[in-house]
Amino acid sequence: MLIGATNAETYAGWYIGLTIGFIIVVVVVILVGMILMQASRIGHQALDGIELMDEARETSLPIWDLQVINVSVTGIWRSAERARKTLTGGRT
Repeated sequence: MLIGATNAETYAGWYIGLTIGFIIVVVVVILVGMILMQASRIGHQALDGIELMDEARETSLPIWDLQVINVSVTGIWRSAERARKTLTGGRT
């Protein structure tokens, strides 16, 4: 302890350091809270996006059925052409 110094003067540096440390902790807590809120928001948006993509996939499934129908129709068409050639003796 310094000669002639009071306790308040001796611990002034400690009080300043503790105050700065407290302010830093408060700022970090606020920033972490903001980050967690944004992460939660992003998570909800991602779930909404997944739900919408599933809905779009279900809506577009009939388009893939068209490919199967096209393959079947093409096979029938070629079989009909072969049958016609066979029946007409190769003449068109």
